[in-house]
Amino acid sequence: MKSKLSIFFIKAIFAVPLFLLGLWLLQMLYAPDTAALKSAETPKPIEEEGIFRKILTNGKRRPQPHFHIVDEHVDQPEPYQPICISCHGTFPHSKEKKVRSLLNSHTGFMACAVCHYRKDPADETFSFVWVDRVTGATSRQADGEYGKYPAKIFPARITAGGSETIIHPVSEKSAREFLELKDQFTPDHMAQAKIKLHEQISAKPVFCIDCHKKDGYLDFKNLGFSQTRINHLASSEVAGMIGNYETFYLPEVIDFGQN
Repeated sequence: MKSKLSIFFIKAIFAVPLFLLGLWLLQMLYAPDTAALKSAETPKPIEEEGIFRKILTNGKRRPQPHFHIVDEHVDQPEPYQPICISCHGTFPHSKEKKVRSLLNSHTGFMACAVCHYRKDPADETFSFVWVDRVTGATSRQADGEYGKYPAKIFPARITAGGSETIIHPVSEKSAREFLELKDQFTPDHMAQAKIKLHEQISAKPVFCIDCHKKDGYLDFKNLGFSQTRINHLASSEVAGMIGNYETFYLPEVIDFGQN
């Protein structure tokens, strides 16, 4: 009994600081302004400070930036968004708990067909382009802040005349017809319709490590990325971790188990 109690207290000593750290990170993530307001309640003495420092001590302090990069484009209406989103939603990945948040973060700047419609390595007419979210104009480069692009990457086919045609593996006309009639379908009808809608979709989608490596699936240079950014994308530790490890373990000291 004493042995089990001692083990419990040892684990608690390690677990409590981690718990407090987690609370602090949650506060920084979901309420970054709170910390700023607290610090504003106890301003520093201003007797020897200049006029601009005095101004800062009056009223609320400037809110701190968000802990994560927030892409404000994700929830904005897009005339040229992929038709897939009409059924699957803005964040369609839900099955793989280990990587679904990472995969869903890509939907802010990448069309579904980039990963779910695999190119034939021998097809020299296949390419990738940026498509402006509002105008639908294609480009080889997107001007915008890191992680906040005004366009999305789409697969495209280069025609004989040199122009680019966006590839839509799922027919928009068929998809809209399906959405209009789906409430009348029996389960058997629904199964047939899904097979028909997705017949051009690859059974095995492009995965993290396929792109995040040297000379990977996406030609980052052709999409206008700088060499520095290409080096970062090609050597992503996160992609390597996902590709090499199936299971992630916590230290045993914080795993209370059945004790």
